[in-house]
Amino acid sequence: MKNKLILILALVVGLAAAGGIYFYLDNMQKTYREEGEFVRVVTAKQRIPAKTMVTAQMVETKEIPSKYINTDAAVDSKEVIGKTVKTEILPGEQVLRGKMAGTKSSSEGLSYMIEPGKRAVTIAVNEISGVAGQILPGDRVDIMGTFDNQGVLTTLILQNIPVLSVNQTTDTSGQGENKTSARTLTLSVNPDQMQPLVLCSERTTIRLALRSATDNDILNLPMTRMNNLVH
Repeated sequence: MKNKLILILALVVGLAAAGGIYFYLDNMQKTYREEGEFVRVVTAKQRIPAKTMVTAQMVETKEIPSKYINTDAAVDSKEVIGKTVKTEILPGEQVLRGKMAGTKSSSEGLSYMIEPGKRAVTIAVNEISGVAGQILPGDRVDIMGTFDNQGVLTTLILQNIPVLSVNQTTDTSGQGENKTSARTLTLSVNPDQMQPLVLCSERTTIRLALRSATDNDILNLPMTRMNNLVH
């Protein structure tokens, strides 16, 4: 009987101690919050590999003591969701704004400029086919191909294609290289446009047409045949 009383007493004391600690910590946390000592920041719920687009399932917001907060930490998940991380982020790690690639940023490489679902394809151009070197990164072009198969014809192959880089520069100001020295253009295309573009650039003569900066219309133009021009 005596042993049971001792056991019950120990249990009561233990519960009381645990309750006291809980209320003490809870009170401290409320005090810190009231004094602004806790800050809500975005943290990783799982490992986020480099060059991965952040989804809502990958991150969460947590309250962390302000003295442990990195000044570059995102405070709202909207700041990071949909963006691509440049370097790996580990579970529980604060998600830093500096680890996010900027929209269409080229500072970490061309791959960050490519929109999801798009591909970068490079074609060779010269002063004539490349609009006298007047095409700059950020412009959009139409691509025509001239074929000599059962009669010469020219047809519009692709329309409204964004230019990612000229030669090896993504500088939209055009100051990076002499405008007339364009030898290659890197274009952003859909996967189903890649093969027609490569085939035409390899087996036919292509010519680019520079679009107005405000023109996004897609035209339905018939091909032009040589025998239709000669009467």
